[in-house]
This record gives sequence, C-alpha cells and structure tokens, in this order.
Amino acid sequence: MRLQTSFLLPSLGILSLTACLEVSEPVSGGNEAVARANCVNSVNSTIGAGGSSISDVTVLEDGYSFLVAVPGAEQPWVCEADFAGNVGEVFYLGEG
Repeated sequence: MRLQTSFLLPSLGILSLTACLEVSEPVSGGNEAVARANCVNSVNSTIGAGGSSISDVTVLEDGYSFLVAVPGAEQPWVCEADFAGNVGEVFYLGEG
C-alpha cells in the first residue's frame, strides 16, 4: 500500500498544477467593471442623456458585448468593449 500511496500523491500534485494552467475563458473582474462603466458612459454620451444601465452581458472571444437599457428607448443599445475596457462600437438595436 505504501508504494501506491507514494505514487498517487505526486500524481495528484501534477494534476493540480495542470488544472491551474488550463484556462479556457478569461476571468472577469475589474476589467469587466471598467468595460461596463465605459459602455454606460459611451451610450449616455451618444444619446446626450443619462440613466442608462447594463441589462445583459455576453463574453466574446475578444471582449464583452453589453446590452444597455436606455430610459424611453424601445430597444436596447449595444456596446462592445475589449477586455481592457476600451469601447469599440456603440449602436442602437431598434430602427432610427
């Protein structure tokens, strides 16, 4: 039994290290918060009013896509930002 135990423990250590190194999705956190704030500010600036808020977020391969609710708008606005929080594009989903 002792032989099996000594073999098993190093193997578990290698598996733990391997699991730590494999990351399939970016970790959200501070950068998402920056992107959210920048998108709300960009939409507010574009429409010339305030009160916008994020209603949904999708993590993309190269950043975030936010649906932004604007008071009085029939459809949401979309704001796309990279993982550093830089806004790339802002547009309205409805007509007009």
